[in-house]
Amino acid sequence: MALLRKGLNTGAVPWLSVGIDLYRDWPRETLGDPANENDHHIEPEIRAVATSLQMYALHQQSKSEAMAWMPGHTGETEAMSAQINNVDQRKLHSFGHACFEIDGKQDESKSVVTPVLKQLQSMEDFPDFDNIRHRLYSLIHMMRSKGVSLDYCNFAFDLYDLQFSYSCSSVFDRWAREYFEPHENQADVKTHSSQE
Repeated sequence: MALLRKGLNTGAVPWLSVGIDLYRDWPRETLGDPANENDHHIEPEIRAVATSLQMYALHQQSKSEAMAWMPGHTGETEAMSAQINNVDQRKLHSFGHACFEIDGKQDESKSVVTPVLKQLQSMEDFPDFDNIRHRLYSLIHMMRSKGVSLDYCNFAFDLYDLQFSYSCSSVFDRWAREYFEPHENQADVKTHSSQE
């Protein structure tokens, strides 16, 4: 993970040092052959996966608890895990919701442009992948300091879509919905789920 963190500032990945971790278990059935340079999807897929791994390496640094959320993860209490369905759990660990969490659950009645919201708006204003990656670095750093976990599987999908003009705006739309939607606290979600 230290090798992945090494290239965060520049976006460079030390390929020969981390290649075994990145390519050894590459899911060829779903993502294709990473050695096939004729596949125009491979380069953006590799960039999305590598960037996601770099962000995870930063997020997990010096943390004893897992910062990557996965379905069935027991970071929540057993009762809560059993009662909140997988969709709700995934939503609680989405990128937009994680940004809401690191913003300290601002008073939603006020229209306050927070540092987190400024970073998100800057990404949307200049949707160049290198600019986005740089802004994400700052946001992941904040998530680490606040102990907010993230669904890295869906985050990697977002990173892939952010590289194309035809899908980029849908990612920002989803992040905005996750960030601005009325948020129930987890106790309310637990009560609501147990009544169904």
